[in-house]
Amino acid sequence: MQTAAFRAAGLDWTYELLDVSTDDLTDAIQKVRAPDAAGANVTIPHKLTVMEHLDRLDADALRAHAVNTISRRNGRLFGSNTDVVGFSRALDDCAYVVEGKSVLLIGAGGAARAVGEALRTRVATLMVMARDPQRARRLIDELSLEIGQAADMDRLTECLQSADVIVNATPADLPPPEWPLLPQQRVFDLRAGRSPEGRAMLLHQGAASFQVWTGQPAPLDVMRAALNAAVGAVAV
Repeated sequence: MQTAAFRAAGLDWTYELLDVSTDDLTDAIQKVRAPDAAGANVTIPHKLTVMEHLDRLDADALRAHAVNTISRRNGRLFGSNTDVVGFSRALDDCAYVVEGKSVLLIGAGGAARAVGEALRTRVATLMVMARDPQRARRLIDELSLEIGQAADMDRLTECLQSADVIVNATPADLPPPEWPLLPQQRVFDLRAGRSPEGRAMLLHQGAASFQVWTGQPAPLDVMRAALNAAVGAVAV
């Protein structure tokens, strides 16, 4: 997707995968500081821990306490969170109406934090559920979500019954396949390979990252076509 965008913009750039362990994060950040690097995307499990390696954070990254995009400017590294705008634009892309609704957010990692930040002024209530209840409570506290409540995973069935919209921000198949969701309930699955909603979020956060790195509007149609082709080639 990004390679296609670079070509469409006439940029002789490459987008390369770095498989980075927790112990290797510091060394990886030094590679991003190199003169030939424009920046990077950051994914699980580094979206929170990478912040301490950066020189400056933008407003969304500060509020979400997570970074998914790094840009290098004059030798300094700036952290951004394009997941926030990516999720918001994906909601609109997929015609999800969340205003005034009750939302159940399953997960408490970096992606879930972006979802919480994006929803803070749009929904009536946000129930956050994670395998570790302390992480769910920490997400609510650190994001200062007045609309937020934390719940244990053993309350999944109960919380599903009261939610208008369910957001799965975990790698797992949630909610359970056997759960008979009501016709008016909507499930937003962040996994790009599993749902059109997840692909929409991946597209829009990627487009926002492209703009952070290049200062140019993203060629959205080109990126969408490349993403759909790539996802369609992967068995899920």
